[in-house]
Amino acid sequence: MLHRYFLIALLALQLAVVPAIAQDMAHPHDHEDIVVEAEEGIQYVCPMHSHIVRDEPGNCPICGMDLEPQVMVEEIRVEVSGQMQQNLGITTAVVNYDTLWRYYPTIATVQWNDNARIHVHPRASGWLETLNVRSVGERVNQGDKVFEIYSRELVVAQQDFLQTLDALSAFSNIQRERLIRDGKLRLKLLGMNDAQIKTLQETKELMYQVAVFAPQSGTVTELGVAEGMYVEPGTQVMTITADNSMWLIADVPERYSNWLQVEAPADVTLAEAGLHDYETRVDYIYPELDPVARTQRVRIKLPKTSDQSNLLVGMQANVALYGGPKREVLTVPLESLIIVGEKNRVIVQRPDQSFEQRDVHVGLIVGDQAEVLHGLSAGETVVTSGQFLLDSEASLRGSRLRQPQPAGDGHAH
Repeated sequence: MLHRYFLIALLALQLAVVPAIAQDMAHPHDHEDIVVEAEEGIQYVCPMHSHIVRDEPGNCPICGMDLEPQVMVEEIRVEVSGQMQQNLGITTAVVNYDTLWRYYPTIATVQWNDNARIHVHPRASGWLETLNVRSVGERVNQGDKVFEIYSRELVVAQQDFLQTLDALSAFSNIQRERLIRDGKLRLKLLGMNDAQIKTLQETKELMYQVAVFAPQSGTVTELGVAEGMYVEPGTQVMTITADNSMWLIADVPERYSNWLQVEAPADVTLAEAGLHDYETRVDYIYPELDPVARTQRVRIKLPKTSDQSNLLVGMQANVALYGGPKREVLTVPLESLIIVGEKNRVIVQRPDQSFEQRDVHVGLIVGDQAEVLHGLSAGETVVTSGQFLLDSEASLRGSRLRQPQPAGDGHAH
């Protein structure tokens, strides 16, 4: 019985103590563990257009009204007792100058070599009597017959050429050479190759269906026709892309674009294709920036081989891009940065051991270090652990103080 009463009394004590502890944790500043202070200044704001803010009196450039003085918070400081700093696990680091080696690891995708594409068009209007390539992805070798065309224009040109050959005896040697040359050139411009013209000249038999052959070896990456279609010189029958040379395309964030250069070294690892730390170079940097992702495309060379069966378009490779050293840059640990939208800020520990929020402009990021372009000076101290709690406290406590107040009104500090 006594044991039961003891348990009831202990439970009542816990119910009374826990809320008090929770209240202490929710309002640590009430015990002077965390104190928020603000420095204020006077700025002049248009009563109708609040985004018009000036440091001196004047008139609004939009509506012409007098700018009214407002008390604005210029700086918020957070004072934290030593015991509370230990409880929050606050750690700091000193801002120093250092050398950053420009380096960016990323993922790149295997893509076709656009410079190795050849579009196949008919040189004369007619009908595709035979189409030897039926689907995208088929591989052809140079000299393979890809289609046969019947063209009235081609037949007439052959007839004219044969008639010219029959009438050569009536002309001088110079005239005969010119007539033969012009006749062959006309046939060639209409799509016949040298071997076909030679056969026509020797056999004197018309070719009603003229074969067209692959101009290079590769993969058919586009096919725009079907057998039996009527085609014209503007019709793109197919596209053949050489598959002995492919590219890697990587997307690089905007902040790295200032040090990336053509011929910069790169290491590629693509185990499926037998590439391990393959040393290559940046071949081309595209001049466009993706407006959404804020990235720039970079083209990287891959080795040319006669057998690309193990290298497929769409494969992803691990790529490391290098740009050399950047010396004497102001750096902070990457973990000290607080990212707010597109901005960065840090918590700075002042000489009097108080803390303040500070906006910073970040440049190069390498590993666990970040370059600071503006906002900090060498020798200052930034918080590397616990900064989010301090930032949250300053933001929450300072939100009311940041609201513009009439210059004549008193308000809390």
